[in-house]
Amino acid sequence: MPGSFKKIDYRLRPAKHAERVMLLDLFKRMRFAPIETYQYIGFGSIAFIDFRMVHKTLGIKDLISIEDASEDAEQERFRHNSPYNGLELHFGHSSAVLPSIDFKRRSLVWLDYDGSLSRSIANDLATIGRHVSSGSFLGVTFTTAFPFARKKRDRELKRLKEDFSNFLADDTKATEFDGAKYAEFGRSTLGSLLEKAVSDADAGETDPGKKRRVFQSCFFKYKDGAPMVTVGWFIVAENELNDFEASKFGALPFVKTKNVPFTIRVPLVTPLEIREMERRLPNIDGAADLDWIPDDERKSFSKIYRYLPQYSVVEQV
Repeated sequence: MPGSFKKIDYRLRPAKHAERVMLLDLFKRMRFAPIETYQYIGFGSIAFIDFRMVHKTLGIKDLISIEDASEDAEQERFRHNSPYNGLELHFGHSSAVLPSIDFKRRSLVWLDYDGSLSRSIANDLATIGRHVSSGSFLGVTFTTAFPFARKKRDRELKRLKEDFSNFLADDTKATEFDGAKYAEFGRSTLGSLLEKAVSDADAGETDPGKKRRVFQSCFFKYKDGAPMVTVGWFIVAENELNDFEASKFGALPFVKTKNVPFTIRVPLVTPLEIREMERRLPNIDGAADLDWIPDDERKSFSKIYRYLPQYSVVEQV
């Protein structure tokens, strides 16, 4: 979304923070090659939070941030906020910038859009899928807030039918995008289009071991404001399937390979309640003396406590 850095304070998004830490956990398990040899490509925005985390946690030095900023003043602000001298800034829309990037290197790519599902997003995925090296990760984030007002619903449905005519029948109703249905449509549609792009690109490959496959690894849902979805896939050649299996991604509780998402719900609890639950880890469910904390909040905390941001509160008296 152009100029989204002017509207969203990315520091105040605990669910997004949890998602970032989960993805880092996923990347740490990769066994295709030393993780520090990868390149990381994403949308850093003005704070470059994920870039800082990727560099400090994984040791990746080759960083590329795509920023849809056209004005000189905006671009200068990005340059001043860039955290590392080696971080490359590419200004322009992702559709124009992605074809210029060398994807022969193993890559971690996270296209963290702030807008709705669109054909432009699918085209970006296809661009990367056609060229990205085996052992790479490709993730995409988009909003799933389908409008409630009649005119806006009709307009949005018309747009989706135009963008994804091969996936939506003419008689598709707006109700088919209510609730969790929009997220599932995005997951399955983008996954199908990515698989086709990879398959088409490898159709002429004569070595069967070099033909790549697509494996879904993430399906996150969360809400710091607007409802968001992130879907992530690994692109793996046949001759590297053993490395993929050795990574044991399925051991992580948030890895989802099918149509059931992992919902990141930040518990609404006080600092004291957090301390009391932490004292009883890892068996919060069996702590009968915590029944004064709502059951939903305890369950949410037990699912994602490792990934929650740490806060320090200074009280003046």
